[in-house]
Amino acid sequence: MLKQWCFSQLDTWFFKEARPFDSVGATQLGTILLPPPARTIAGAIRTLIGETQNVDWKEFNKNHKLAEEIGCSDNLGKLQLTGPYLLLDGERLYPVPLIILEGIKKGKFKSKKTGKQIEEKDFVCLRPGKSVECDLGTVRLPEKAKKLEGAKPIEDAWLTKANFERVLNGEYPKNIIYNKNLFTIENRVGIALDTNARITKEHQLYQNQHIRIHHEKKLQIGMQVGGIEENYHPNERDLINFGGEGRLAEVSIEIENNKLETPVVKGNKHIFLTLLTAADLGNTWLPNKSFEQKDGFWQGEIKGVELKIISAVLGKSIREGGWDLVKGKSRPVISLVPTGSIWFCEVIKGDPKKLHGEKIGKDTELGRGELAVGKW
Repeated sequence: MLKQWCFSQLDTWFFKEARPFDSVGATQLGTILLPPPARTIAGAIRTLIGETQNVDWKEFNKNHKLAEEIGCSDNLGKLQLTGPYLLLDGERLYPVPLIILEGIKKGKFKSKKTGKQIEEKDFVCLRPGKSVECDLGTVRLPEKAKKLEGAKPIEDAWLTKANFERVLNGEYPKNIIYNKNLFTIENRVGIALDTNARITKEHQLYQNQHIRIHHEKKLQIGMQVGGIEENYHPNERDLINFGGEGRLAEVSIEIENNKLETPVVKGNKHIFLTLLTAADLGNTWLPNKSFEQKDGFWQGEIKGVELKIISAVLGKSIREGGWDLVKGKSRPVISLVPTGSIWFCEVIKGDPKKLHGEKIGKDTELGRGELAVGKW
């Protein structure tokens, strides 16, 4: 049965970026913002399942009877994950697609509360423009659908289900939820410890950044968990060490009920695909290896649906690493296509609605590459 695991903050959280502390000759590195990397959540899920099954981790290996269910090291066994994502008051939040830009509306506006003059924000969408010559050949680059002063991509922000479905339907969101309204970043100073001598180490000061969720916000991290038997899901709330420094989180299990609808139906020709979770596409920006360039466009197939990519709006790559507990060494750092990235497509053959909720790229069992389908 598909269930939703919800992680609630009991302390600050810290999720270190891919670089080591001494990589740039400095002592401070930033933190990965919410939600954290998929492997962080997967590790917490597997740990809690193992502990509820009374596993002795010193004896655990790929031949253990539980390894068939939750896997070992990079193998996830029967686990099928979707996420991670944020939950606000129990409702899933969605990344703002990169085709939505925010700018300043022309004219003079006054605040209804203070009567003072203010700047009023407005939105504009990107759409495939006219054919132009560039280093890729003759292509259709994204263009703004209307003029809007200072229009730029919206970063570190989220949409509710209702507003995200408006974007999928080719409309503008009514409002946006920014990270700054959900949590704050706190700078911390620490020092390395010599656990054998029980003293601090010399010249081992470091700085990191912790995430503190605003106390009035019911913000959680969610992950859909499926593929395993019912009895492997914990029955009660539990506590677990979560992220860097083993900070505490409370875990609760719910029936997954955040179903996202798409306005796309069979027969729609102009659609866009947007990423709800980051995707590992290897060394390409295309959804898979079947896509080949033909006459300025890229034609291929996803899950039996033949598509022509007209244009794309992709964000900056996310660098993700981590630590492999089984092998006792760092994982190779990989580049992921970020959430909110968009491919504008023309449907050649097949039902585009079938692509809604599908996953692309590598490690889809880890939750990577979840798609939503909209129309343009």
